[in-house]
Amino acid sequence: MAKRASADIAKSDALKKEGQKWLGRIEAAWKREETWAKDAEKAVTAYTNEESGDGKRYDYNILHANTETIVPAIINSPPVPDIRRRFGDDDPVAKMLSDIIERAITVQVDDSRLETELEAQAQDGFLAGRGVVRLRFHADTVETETSALAEAEHEAEEYSSGGMGESEPDERTETPASGYEDQQGGEPLVANSGVSNERLTTEAVSWRDYQHGPAKRWEDRPWESFRHVMQQDDATEFCDKAITASQVEPGGKLFGDAEGDVTVYEIWDKSKREVVFVSENGKVLKKIPDPLGLSTFFPSSRPVQPIEIVGRLMPVNPFSIYAKLADELDIITKRIRILTAAMKLKGGLVGGVAADLKALSEADDNDLVTFTGLEALAQTAGLDKAILWWPVDKFPPLLAELAKNRELTKQAIYEITGISDIVRGASKASETLGAQQIKSQWGALRIQKMQRMMERSARDLFVMMAEIIPAKFSHKTLQEMTGIPIVIGPQDDPETVAAKTKLQQLMAQKITTYYRVDVESQSTVRADLTQKKQEMSEFLAGSAAFFQGMAPIVQEAGPGAAEGALEIYAAATRNFDLGKSAEDAIDRMVTGAREQAKEARDNPQPPQPTPEQIKAQADAQKAQLEGAKMQADGQKAQADAMLAQAQLKLDQQIAMADAQLAKLKLEGEQALAARQIEADQWKAKLDSVTKIVVARIGAQTDIDSQTIEGQLAQELGLQDRAHDVRMAVIQHSHAKDIQASEPKPKAKETA
Repeated sequence: MAKRASADIAKSDALKKEGQKWLGRIEAAWKREETWAKDAEKAVTAYTNEESGDGKRYDYNILHANTETIVPAIINSPPVPDIRRRFGDDDPVAKMLSDIIERAITVQVDDSRLETELEAQAQDGFLAGRGVVRLRFHADTVETETSALAEAEHEAEEYSSGGMGESEPDERTETPASGYEDQQGGEPLVANSGVSNERLTTEAVSWRDYQHGPAKRWEDRPWESFRHVMQQDDATEFCDKAITASQVEPGGKLFGDAEGDVTVYEIWDKSKREVVFVSENGKVLKKIPDPLGLSTFFPSSRPVQPIEIVGRLMPVNPFSIYAKLADELDIITKRIRILTAAMKLKGGLVGGVAADLKALSEADDNDLVTFTGLEALAQTAGLDKAILWWPVDKFPPLLAELAKNRELTKQAIYEITGISDIVRGASKASETLGAQQIKSQWGALRIQKMQRMMERSARDLFVMMAEIIPAKFSHKTLQEMTGIPIVIGPQDDPETVAAKTKLQQLMAQKITTYYRVDVESQSTVRADLTQKKQEMSEFLAGSAAFFQGMAPIVQEAGPGAAEGALEIYAAATRNFDLGKSAEDAIDRMVTGAREQAKEARDNPQPPQPTPEQIKAQADAQKAQLEGAKMQADGQKAQADAMLAQAQLKLDQQIAMADAQLAKLKLEGEQALAARQIEADQWKAKLDSVTKIVVARIGAQTDIDSQTIEGQLAQELGLQDRAHDVRMAVIQHSHAKDIQASEPKPKAKETA
């Protein structure tokens, strides 16, 4: 018992010394950065325009204006992960892993609102001088015999042993739950706890809550700490009871006499690769060995510091660079405000006429005022001499000069900070478009450094996510999250099982994955849309000109030239931000050209004819065409002659028919005329005979009409003649009708 008690005492003393050691290191770190911390506190107070601490209240808060201008200029768009094969080789397994990581990171970024955290980091960086973002891993624990990850690996090993080859052991089976806390922040995940709902979140850490060990480069810092303020009940529940029990005296309190919230320091010790939680009174609350398993160990990206000095990690507060100019600007603004308040129209009156002038000033339209002190007014030599006005005419020149000095001071601040009018969205109507474009191009150079810092910070976070996701997320979770099949199923064919096994092995090999997969981040700044459209228009025009110029060369040289042309085109397109989809399409074009060139090399085509052979063949074809044309011309001439002969014969037949018809027509007309003459003669004779017959009738009234007609006809002999004439006329008319109804012969149409 005595040995056990002494061992407990030794353990307790060691833990207390360790806790005090870490508190001393943190305090020493703040002592090294004491000057910066004071400047940062002043800047924050000035930004919020509070009067607490050493800050001052600004009437013209140029710091607030600059911060609200610069932060949207360096981060105004969420970063987009760009994960791809490092060298673009034909590596389908690496391509599938790249897609899995990219989709998984995209889900994590959407869930954790990375853009908001990066904006907070940028604000801390520009306002205080240092901005920090850290990564957190969360998972829900499910008590099972084996973890979900171990089950997936065991399933893969079974399929591998069934004929697909030996699979390498997965490092993750030793620590299947890699997060140092579950969703509720409780005990670390243990080997017999399954994990589900794995997720990554980002968190912007206030500059007041972050500290690190001494070093000359960020990669060499030995430790870093994060300060947390927790309720005592939550902190007590979070602690490791086995560690804290030896540090508390019997009947004592873990956090001493502290009431309310307590401060806990989360310290990442790189030398031991463990995380230590220490209370503000120096007690070690918990220890977790290497929670995330990152190659850099630390859970934070490289801090954003706008002003960095080589060989020194202590930041510089940007506001301290132009704080005196800001004070000068504030003094001028305060003076303008005082002068403006004093610039009032006011004056004094001579005592003897004060009552009369007051009544006069209060009179309305058409009111007459009786002066009681007219003699005193006359002694002052008039109304203008009786009133003494406040000299307001002295103020405008002073205000104009102060306004001019304020603009000069502002311009000096903008020159120091690099915030030009273009960055602030201000310009003059008199400026030409070319002048504005030049200012826009060069005015943004000063802030591009911070833009690159933000892009680097986002990329560091994506690299850490790319390390954690394959190693800490279960295959089932990744499959559900990305929609890409990873888990080996009983219905998979041997080829699918082999592909999935290779993918799982690649996910388990961190170094191999790093060399085969490249992690990048697209820009966090949304470029000007007009400039973007102009660049895209220039790119398309250049592409059209390139392909038009290369087409004759490719056509003459063959598929090998097409491969080289597309390689040149792909290299040129890397100067444009086309997006991953366009770059993938260009890569597919290059790959297709390579395959065609390989096919042409493996299966060479017969040699192409020489230009002389092509010319001779063309001449022969031309001669054949000319011979065929001459033969066709001869046949056409023969056909034209035959057609002309037939047309002549037809014309002769038509002429003969017309002559015969004219003859018949003339004969008919002559016969008709003769008949008409004969008819007229008989009519005259009939009239005379009629008169005679009428006279006889008058003499012989008893003769009937028929007897008279018979005698008349007999006497004239009209019965036979009338019949003959009538028949001749009918026959002539019938002949004409037949002749008219017959169709005339037509000339044959020429071919």
